[in-house]
Amino acid sequence: MTQPKKYMKRIIDGSFLIYCIKKPHREYYAKETVEFQGGGTLSIQNLTEPKGRSPRCDVVLYDEEAGAEEDAYMAAESILDGSDIGLTIHASTPVKGTKFEENNDKLKLRETITGHKLIFSRDYDEIIFLINTPAKVARYEEKKRLWPEWYFDQELKCKFTHAMGSVFRNVVYDVYQLVNNEWVLKIPLILDERIVSGVDWNPVSGHWCVGGQWLENQKGFLVTHAVPIAVGYSHKLKEEAYNNIKAYAVHKKRLCIERGGINEAYVEWFKEWFGKDKNKRNVHVLYEDWDSAGINKTNAVLSMLDKTIYVDKIRFPKLAKQIENCRWDSDSDVPKLNKDPIDSPHALDAFLHAVNKRLLKDVGLRRFDWYGSA
Repeated sequence: MTQPKKYMKRIIDGSFLIYCIKKPHREYYAKETVEFQGGGTLSIQNLTEPKGRSPRCDVVLYDEEAGAEEDAYMAAESILDGSDIGLTIHASTPVKGTKFEENNDKLKLRETITGHKLIFSRDYDEIIFLINTPAKVARYEEKKRLWPEWYFDQELKCKFTHAMGSVFRNVVYDVYQLVNNEWVLKIPLILDERIVSGVDWNPVSGHWCVGGQWLENQKGFLVTHAVPIAVGYSHKLKEEAYNNIKAYAVHKKRLCIERGGINEAYVEWFKEWFGKDKNKRNVHVLYEDWDSAGINKTNAVLSMLDKTIYVDKIRFPKLAKQIENCRWDSDSDVPKLNKDPIDSPHALDAFLHAVNKRLLKDVGLRRFDWYGSA
């Protein structure tokens, strides 16, 4: 609350509470707390982090959460501590790159895990009876005609959308189902037998290994793994980080690794562990440079625009979100990717390394075999 006294007046004037106040009618207009005739109080206060530590309640409603300030949101989290109920309600118009979208994604995953319905939304087409007058219908149709599609979807269709639209349009997010504790494809796909992976380095947000298999006609790509390798600079990376790569990309696999500039230190670290590995066979490795202007990355994106990407939101939520949030820079007169508003998309970068067509054509690849004793 930014103006507690103003909201107190609105709450009381618009409800039966005006008849229950203990003090004379006009006095509460200057108050942030009122007492009722039958006992109890109603108080409204401007929430700050220090104030958020002391109040306790059972239910918190975040209204217009898409516009919530991060500090105020975090200050309110402790209010539910100690409550046996601890009910939090998030409500807002969907807006990309906000706390509301982040919490919406968390609740969608929790729905899948628990089997309980946690997200409720209704767009205008579902509640048409509320606008079933000629004037309201005409106004609705006018908005549909005049507003940009992304804005209409956001305001009236309960959809998280980008102003410029997502780069990747042909994406399937519901791919796997859990059967007897094993992930099984929901849809029949004829896949190329070769498994490809890409590695992208970032010491702060984390190094990623992402990959999968092409469809036999190479008109689509199925993501089968998206793994955070480790966090930290090359001198801090241990054998465990190499083993995370090895599990998906070393034995009888094809691997594309980012190199160039500051990435060379990580490449040398990988080569050192790779050279010690005596359990590798039929490994094809490609080292790929990306220019600082982002031209190579843009070309990698353009090569996938006519392909179908199969990336399961439940198994690979981080990568799926970065693919969904990938969009063009509206201020550039040439194709240029915009940066994700929430997270640095290094899982996406690893995915783009993995879909490098040279991994299938054996162009510029080095093959490694080891034939010693086990």
